[in-house]
Amino acid sequence: MPRLVTALKVAIITYDASTRSSVTLTKNVRSLVHAFITSRLDYCNSMYAHCHISTRQRLQRVQNRAARLVLSAPPCRSSLPLLQQLHWLHTEARISYKLCCLMYRVVHGAAPSYLTELCKPCLDTRLRSTSRGNFIILRSNRHLADHSFSVAAPAAWNRLPTNIRNCSTLATFLTKLKAHLFTVSFSH
Repeated sequence: MPRLVTALKVAIITYDASTRSSVTLTKNVRSLVHAFITSRLDYCNSMYAHCHISTRQRLQRVQNRAARLVLSAPPCRSSLPLLQQLHWLHTEARISYKLCCLMYRVVHGAAPSYLTELCKPCLDTRLRSTSRGNFIILRSNRHLADHSFSVAAPAAWNRLPTNIRNCSTLATFLTKLKAHLFTVSFSH
């Protein structure tokens, strides 16, 4: 989190400087934003699954500032159309994207063994979830357990439509997954 706060400070300083200057921002700004801000948002973002809402809001504010910076939008402008224009997923959807990518690798045997051991497929033939390829979501009376990969990743995977889960290649899966998450996150 300290690195993300540093990235936020860099984004704010850069954004404030850009709004004060009359020099127009070039397309290089987009590369710089990806290099310094969105890459940090995506780094280990699956760790933020089910984290406190204030943490997710801070991450979303960083992303909103980055979108305004890339498109040279004024600070008072709503960030929702900017994210849509850039085709960026909300922070919550980015977290789901990362979890589903990891689960795809678990399902197809490309994930490390320590992740594969945490996810158990539903094998009870009496349940409909078995035919859909769902995973068991471990139940616990501890709120902290809901943050773990063994709970958050299977829950994200089970929410996906079966036509996305049944993709044969990783590239097809990622394309359909992003389109699905984009549609879901911007439909409400």
